[in-house]
Amino acid sequence: MRILVLSLVASLTLTACGYTPLPSGPSVTRMAKTPGVEVPTDGYETYVTDHNGYTRIRRSDGKTDDAAVLKQFEDSDPASPAGFRSLVLTQKADMQKRVMTEVIIEQPTKDTIARVLRLTTDVEAFTPKAVEEAAGKVIQMSGTDYSLVRLGDGDYTYANQSDGGSLYMVLNFKAKTATIRIMNRQLYFHTPDSAPMDKRVVDLLGANLPFDPQTGEFGGDITGEVTELYVRLGTEVIPVTGTLLGQVGGPSLDKLVAGGVFQASGSKMVMGKQTAVQVEGVFVATPAPASKE
Repeated sequence: MRILVLSLVASLTLTACGYTPLPSGPSVTRMAKTPGVEVPTDGYETYVTDHNGYTRIRRSDGKTDDAAVLKQFEDSDPASPAGFRSLVLTQKADMQKRVMTEVIIEQPTKDTIARVLRLTTDVEAFTPKAVEEAAGKVIQMSGTDYSLVRLGDGDYTYANQSDGGSLYMVLNFKAKTATIRIMNRQLYFHTPDSAPMDKRVVDLLGANLPFDPQTGEFGGDITGEVTELYVRLGTEVIPVTGTLLGQVGGPSLDKLVAGGVFQASGSKMVMGKQTAVQVEGVFVATPAPASKE
């Protein structure tokens, strides 16, 4: 597998070393919903963790035997269970303790990903001071995502962050909406151990999503497309729809952070065959240099 690393808000790497497990559900307090903005959370778990007070967003694709597998990722032993792996996102020093992420996969071989078991982000608390400072403002944020794409019935063989990946967000504290765009322009080389051939491009948009300025939670429906660029056969664009759930945190307006989880899927007739595509991932963001009121 060809490994590409993106450095925007956070430096993302594939590694099984230095893994800090995120505790599981039993030691948590369910997040209280405040009246006002209703943020859709179908398909996601969201709660405040007892051990550090961070807001966790988690999406699982569980099967009968997965509980035993996942439990092994929640202890202090970094060794992965056989046939599974944790893809750890290692952030720069200023992000390490503010947004924590976890991607757990089933990996039959070192170059293939058969299934995504669980996606998680933990975002530090959104404090009353930050809520007060942000009142009525429009905040621009930017960052990066870690996307995994499955095309057809095969494995997520080419799942890796692209050099061209980027993420843009606008939080409108007055209108109580969030808009987010996730773009990966150069994804997934077809041949892991040889020169680049075909590649995929991901472009997802969540426009005017419900945003609760009091809790920092935002999310809802996203739409977009996955483009398959074939060297000899031309280009196929597969439309996708899905959902996203994110969380804003931070002690003050100039130190905001955000993180979240997303998924989208779709299908199209490609070269005479109905072909499905699945996109899953996590993201992180901080205020953009050009943030404005």
